[in-house]
Amino acid sequence: MQETLPELRRFRRDVEYYEAHREQLLQQYPEQWVAVFNQEIVGADPDFERLLATLDELGVPSEHALIRRVTARDDLLILPL
Repeated sequence: MQETLPELRRFRRDVEYYEAHREQLLQQYPEQWVAVFNQEIVGADPDFERLLATLDELGVPSEHALIRRVTARDDLLILPL
């Protein structure tokens, strides 16, 4: 549990970063997937699978990154596991 708490705090900061910069991200990466890790954009791509590949190449654990689709629409997306 002690190892999980710092990771949850880091993830929370990534969520706050995304929310604070959402409008800017919408301008820069419209209709793309973006990944935030340690409060910075570590990847962006219109294709989800390519974004995951980019994160893998960079050594960023996708399961720990905040990944969101930057869109002005209110879509509900259901992704396969």
